[in-house]
Amino acid sequence: MRAEPESFLTLAQVGARVALSKSEIYKRIRHGTFPKQVPMGDGEEGFGRVSWLESEISAWIAARVSARDKGTDNRRKHALKALEQRQPGPGKKRRKAQAGFHAPSAARSG
Repeated sequence: MRAEPESFLTLAQVGARVALSKSEIYKRIRHGTFPKQVPMGDGEEGFGRVSWLESEISAWIAARVSARDKGTDNRRKHALKALEQRQPGPGKKRRKAQAGFHAPSAARSG
């Protein structure tokens, strides 16, 4: 079986594949939660140009889906925990009574 050659992706292509902005991609790289870019040149040639390995981006996407399916997505966990700990507010009837709300009478004559 022959392995597929690696492909590079530009920042625009990475952003389109993962639906993240440029600033969010670089923030996640700084935090170690996103694949690092690969420099595309030495010295003056290609200075500042970077790309990402397509295989690493695909693996990152697969890991996000796997985390979601296993229920280990941190944001999801925190959101569910917050909902469980949330104290219910006063009921609608109580709020309506406090505000002086009175339901219209069905037997009004006009």
